[in-house]
Amino acid sequence: MMCPGLTSKGGWLPPAEEALPAGAVVAIHAEGKEHAVGIGVTKLSTEDIKRINKDVGVETIAYLGDDLWALKSL
Repeated sequence: MMCPGLTSKGGWLPPAEEALPAGAVVAIHAEGKEHAVGIGVTKLSTEDIKRINKDVGVETIAYLGDDLWALKSL
């Protein structure tokens, strides 16, 4: 996910006192959806995402509808 998408009007990042470091595993939620639509790892800290606001902020690992989510059992 690109930083501008996380900092845009519909985006959300935690406040500074709850900032996440680079390398944190995060749930990805879409605006208006009840449940997470993906899982990713932060490439930058959430404070750097806000400050730099360009390039990739979260590397997506799995997302709704991909092969992993479609598995019936492991």
